[in-house]
Parts: sequence; structure tokens; C-alpha cells
Amino acid sequence: MRQKNLFIRLFTLAFMISIASSTYAQFGQLGQIMSTGQEDAEKILTAYLGPYANGVGAGLSTGWYNTAKPHKLGGFDVTVSFNLAIIPTADQSYDANTLELGAGDNDVTVGIDGVESPTAAGKKDPGQEVTYYQNIPLLGDVPMTQFNLPKGTGFAYTPVPMIQAGVGLVKETELNFRYSPDIEWGNGSKIGLWGVGLKHGIKQWIPALKKLPVFDLTLQGGYTKLSSTTELNFQPSFYESLSYVTVIESFDPNYWSNQEMQLDVSNFTANLLVSGDFKIICIYGGVGISSSKANLKLLGNYPIPYVENNNIIVSDQNTAEHRDPIDIEIESSDGSVTKPRLNAGFRLKFAVVTLNFDYTYADYSVASAGLGISFR
Repeated sequence: MRQKNLFIRLFTLAFMISIASSTYAQFGQLGQIMSTGQEDAEKILTAYLGPYANGVGAGLSTGWYNTAKPHKLGGFDVTVSFNLAIIPTADQSYDANTLELGAGDNDVTVGIDGVESPTAAGKKDPGQEVTYYQNIPLLGDVPMTQFNLPKGTGFAYTPVPMIQAGVGLVKETELNFRYSPDIEWGNGSKIGLWGVGLKHGIKQWIPALKKLPVFDLTLQGGYTKLSSTTELNFQPSFYESLSYVTVIESFDPNYWSNQEMQLDVSNFTANLLVSGDFKIICIYGGVGISSSKANLKLLGNYPIPYVENNNIIVSDQNTAEHRDPIDIEIESSDGSVTKPRLNAGFRLKFAVVTLNFDYTYADYSVASAGLGISFR
């Protein structure tokens, strides 16, 4: 039990060091995007969160190994790793003009002021100002909602710390697993992950290589899923400055207080590994593929304006539109497409203590470091 608690504390510390609280604080303001309606909110959320989700997926693909050599039967290791995915410059901003906002409603016109907006990995500058105009008979186009697209976090990386263990089985086979219980992280946010992987030595099956010393050749595969939840706070008071919008107060004071964003990111990777083990240092590398998927949900009730009898209204009556409005798979430049990856690094071993560093080259490259203990 003490050992488990120690690992949880290590993971929590790694997470606190790696991710500034401003990141999740910024995500907590995303609810206001729902004022644009479901269709356009999906477009904006995909553009804004896509690079972040892809970076998390890239980070989940790494840290599986620090040598190609599987543990002997009964051997094991426990490692705390820090994986830092690098968001490409091209994915740190987007232009809302390219999203075709308002295209689904002939009575809505969208004005966009500004050149570009940051993604979640972009600068801490306000995004473009977006104004939705609703055409009302006799009144013409009147503002329905107006806001700046969300700021970036000012951090063009996605840190993914984790704890991993491996145990040796028969026939140069090693089972790896990752796990963290949900850890609360300020602002009503929590995050957790789990994963399972396998490493198998193939040098033993190749007669020409079987007796060669020093180096090892293995196949490795792994699956990891990270789940996060962030509380949102988008209230009808957002519309108070818009004179043409009528806000009807709900009889339930807590009606708009159940909002949260759920972001699940999963990754599968498969690699061919090679390493050379010497007395203190091990040089290792791998070539393989990686595929990530991200699912985004906005759950709860959101004050989305609607038109009734030529009036723009915000109330708790249009339940079908404002309850649990978002459930999408996020895709962007890296998306869920399977991508090649190249990895190289080294490990230092002092008795049973290991320290490793490596770099993975891909569309979203990742720098990794790990500290652990290893037996057999």
C-alpha cells in the first residue's frame, strides 16, 4: 500500500511540475463557444483543441521502453517517465475565416475581426473577435453573440508524465502496463490513464543472429488511454450586454451548473526495437507506427440562444439543443492517421537504478526522460 501511495504521489508531482494550472483554467472558459450553436462550436473546438489532443496522443506513444532487451522470467522494472510532445508552429494558430462559421443558417451572418487565433498550444493572446448577427424582420441584422475566441496557453508542448511497470515472462517476452487513478487538478479538473503493452525478443528466432552478443532485437506494441474532465462555467449572464437578447431566468438556480468537458485520448503504437547493452550504458532505438484518436464531449446544460416569434431568447426551454451538445472525434493535421515514427536514446544503469533520455521524430516529435529501478 505504501508503494502504491508513493507512485501516486510521484505521478501527482510530475503532473504538477509539467502542466501549469493556467492550462486547465483556460480550458474552463471554453463554454462560451456554445453561444455560436452546436455546429459552429464543433468547428471552433476542433480547431482550438486539435493540436493539443494530437500532442497528448504523441506523448502517450512514447516511454514504453529504454532497452530492446526484455526482462528475464520474473525480472521487473518500475519507471517514472516525462514525455514532452512538441507542437509544430503551423498548429499553434488558425484563421476562423476558414471555418465557414454560420454556413448552416441563412438568417445568420458572422463577422470576424482580426487576422488569426491561437490554438490551445498558441500564445496567450485573445483570438479573433467573432460576432453573430441574427436577421430579424423590421430590425435587420442584430447581434446575437459576441466574444473573442479563446487565448492559447502560451505553452507549445504537451507534457505527459506517467508511471510504468514491466515484468518478464517466458521466451523473452515482457508485459508492460501503465496506470494512474483519477487525480484532481484544480478548477474541478481530473485526469487519469491506463495502458498495456508487450515486448518480445525476435533475435532468438533468427539463426544468423541468435548467438551474436551485445545487441537485442525485439517487437513492441502498446495501447494507452488518457481521460480528462474539466468543469466549465458558461452562464446566461454572458448575454447581458446584448440588448436584443432576452434572458429568461430558470426556476432551478442550479440548472446551468452541471457543465463539464470530457476529453479522451487514446494511442496505439507498434515498433521494431534494437539496442546495444554495455556495462553502464545502453544505446537503443526503434522504428514503427503510431495512431491516436481523441473524443471530445461537452456535457450539461448550456444557454444557447434561439429565435422565437422574431425574438432572440435564452432560456431553459430548448432542452434538445442545449443539453449535452457536443460529442465529436477531433481530427486535425495529425488526426487519427497512422504515422511513422523514429526513436533513439540511451540509458544509464547504476546497480538497479536507471536513467534514460530519448527523442522520437514524427509529425509531433517527443522528448522523453525516465527514472526507475530495474532487476534482471
